[in-house]
Amino acid sequence: DFHCSPRQSMTNSSNNNKTSVPPPPPPSPSSNTSSSSSSSSSMLLRMATFGVAGLAFLGVSNYLSDPSWRYEIGNDGGDESNPKKDEPAPPQSQVTSQAYMDITIDGQPAGRIVLGLHGNVCPKTVQNFETLCRGDTSYNGIALGYRNAPFHRIIPGFMIQGGDFTKFNGRGGRSMWGKPFADENFQLSHTGPGILAMANAGPNTNSSQFYITTKRTSHLDGRHVVFGVVQEGWDLVKRIEQDCGTRSGKPLCQVMIAQAGILATQAGGANDTEAASK
Repeated sequence: DFHCSPRQSMTNSSNNNKTSVPPPPPPSPSSNTSSSSSSSSSMLLRMATFGVAGLAFLGVSNYLSDPSWRYEIGNDGGDESNPKKDEPAPPQSQVTSQAYMDITIDGQPAGRIVLGLHGNVCPKTVQNFETLCRGDTSYNGIALGYRNAPFHRIIPGFMIQGGDFTKFNGRGGRSMWGKPFADENFQLSHTGPGILAMANAGPNTNSSQFYITTKRTSHLDGRHVVFGVVQEGWDLVKRIEQDCGTRSGKPLCQVMIAQAGILATQAGGANDTEAASK
């Protein structure tokens, strides 16, 4: 709700009361010089005020044009000296399973992203993610799973975010248990691009939303649970970031998870068998 400013209130009150104010007497000739000097001083003061206001406006504009103030895009200088800064970071722990997501862009098949999961470090978080990838469970009669969920927030130089399969806009999502769950631990870090972590709305509010970083984001360490890394399909992640992302985060393309599942593993390696809800 907007309210009248004090100035507006005073103006409205004076108009309603229509109080008569006698005009001032005409100035005497001797006052012309002082009046002219006063006018010059007033003009200089106004020019100085406009100048300061202009500089302040320019500073605020430059500040707001930097997306980091809103989207927590950190300035991790370590990336700049890394010749492989645009490649996904290596796994920080044993990859205990692999999840896949088949992606469409504007309705057209675009390829597959394979994610290595660290179930030995974050077993509960990985269990939740695997279950939602398979899509074989429900809560109160509502199917839970990533199939047909969008990547609703894509910011170049930061990350791609998805996993909201209830409201499809970043305001929804649900864990396999039907309610948010606590941050499991922060043992793993945002060491570079390609890190898979849980998105949240504050401490201990994990559900189904996740993100994949496209640069090093160490400023998010200790705030979001890292539980995996991109192992295949990095070119597709970069395509989504570059072709579909905006500074506001609103995608230019409809990027959807057409299918998701878990790759069966044998002796620590992935084979061609897939476990998914078709």
